[in-house]
Amino acid sequence: MIHAVFFDIGGTVHTQDATPESDRDYIRRLWCFLHMNHIYTAETPEQLLEHINAGAKAYKSYTEQELIELPPDMIWQKFFLKDFDIPAEKLAGLGEELCYMFDRYRKHIVKREGLKETLEALRQRGYRLGVISNIMSTTFVPRILKEHGVDQYFETLTMSSVCGIRKPRPEIFEIALNEMRIGKEQAAYVGDTISRDVRGVRNAGWPLMIQIDNPRIYHKDEKYRGMGYEPDVKIGSLPEVVTAVEQYNRNLKEGHN
Repeated sequence: MIHAVFFDIGGTVHTQDATPESDRDYIRRLWCFLHMNHIYTAETPEQLLEHINAGAKAYKSYTEQELIELPPDMIWQKFFLKDFDIPAEKLAGLGEELCYMFDRYRKHIVKREGLKETLEALRQRGYRLGVISNIMSTTFVPRILKEHGVDQYFETLTMSSVCGIRKPRPEIFEIALNEMRIGKEQAAYVGDTISRDVRGVRNAGWPLMIQIDNPRIYHKDEKYRGMGYEPDVKIGSLPEVVTAVEQYNRNLKEGHN
């Protein structure tokens, strides 16, 4: 029986889109933060954004190949600000806030409709709730859940920024189970990607993978289509999670699984 439901964050709990407004807001915050800490980079904020985008792309490629998360200070020295040869000691202790700013403000974030109602319905039915997230920042997830008004629903937060392991490696799913002290046969997962979420759940051997539709990531998942990575249930909105989990348990009781 499913006793716990774990959620991905980006693309699942909320959607995120790069917009001209988010560009301007993010680079203004970053420019001010770096100058406040006497770190000088490009001649203009717009030029700095180009370097940040290139560094972010390089880091994304690195993490997808290695499936690990580096410490925040190292991320910024070796990737995001690599072009400027900033000494490690000058960035020491600043990486976490820099990662949080990138994760929070680089894209426009909108929480999914029915988020709180879904979590409340699951909790009322006795399900325990957790998060498994690939994320650079150690503080973004708790802060954004609080911002969404749903932090009180989650018992555990398993983040790549803390454990150093990224989905789709099965170890991060095992860590989440250990933190909640349950077996994999009791766990369901809700995510939006094939590349990280569906593959990760299949690698970990969990019984129920629920994929929520997110057109923003279709292009990223294209190469995984037709490779046999399929969710158990596809949904279009968060409230459908409740039905999917309840139906799974009902089928199990009736001997249909």
